[in-house]
Formats: sequence, structure tokens, C-alpha cells
Amino acid sequence: MGLLLMFITGQKAVATGLSLEDTVKKVKPEVLQTINTVLKASYTFDIDKVTDMYAPNAVVTDEQEPYSWNGQLAGVQWVNSVQKAVKDFKIKDFLVNVKKIKIFQQTEEVAYLVVPVEYTGTINGDPFNEEGAFSFVFRYVSGKWLIKSQAWIPKNGL
Repeated sequence: MGLLLMFITGQKAVATGLSLEDTVKKVKPEVLQTINTVLKASYTFDIDKVTDMYAPNAVVTDEQEPYSWNGQLAGVQWVNSVQKAVKDFKIKDFLVNVKKIKIFQQTEEVAYLVVPVEYTGTINGDPFNEEGAFSFVFRYVSGKWLIKSQAWIPKNGL
């Protein structure tokens, strides 16, 4: 089921008290696959991968201008803004490392996850590192799990 499942196994679910290993058995694989695809697109800048993953009323927030994007193309606009920031700051070898997920809740129609990540690379040969987490809310719409909201919180902001 992808990269995230490997990180979930064995962790404790904060809200429910269940082990995430047990909870993962109930997690919709489409939710995990969407997160994997979105996070990969955030460092490969492949906007085609995210064109149909966001709800019509989606909201994406991040720390680069214009700080929020709305609607079905919010993910495309966000990936474009990440690409611009990487180019502007001249970051090389830009990658994302997904950390262990500790917060997850899901019903039949909505899912909520907090996904800790670390972005790395180099700027002028020096290491670049930014840690934080994405908060995702998914809605089940017309037979498909779509991102309703996606918010980046940098670690230094906590």
C-alpha cells in the first residue's frame, strides 16, 4: 500500500487508543495512495498526478505566497508554488521523507490524518532541511476519496 503504510505500522493512535497497526487494516488504501502521490508530486513537481485529487471546495495552505489555494485545482497551484520556491531558493536534490503517522481518524465519509514530513536538499552546497507536518482532511465524494483540506505546519511554528 505504499510508503506511508510502512511508517504507520506499530504506532499508537492518539485519539482512539487503538494501535495504528490495527487501524491500518481499516484505512482506505485510496487515502494512503493519494497522500503518497501528493507528497511525491511536491518534490517531483508532477502536477498531472494531482489534478483530480482535490474536492471542488478544497483549501490548501502553505508558507509560500499566496499562502492558500482554493478549489479543485488547489493542489496543482500548490505544487506549482513549491516548484517556484525551490527554483527561487536554488534548492538542489529536493526530496521528502515521510515520518511516522501518529494521528489518524476515519469514518465511512471522512478521514483526518496528520503526516509529519521532512524536506531536504542543498542550497549552494549547504544542507537544506525543513520539518513539519501536513494536516489532511478527506471526504468521500461520488465514490472517490478527495482532499478537502491540506495544511502545512512547519516544526519551528509549533
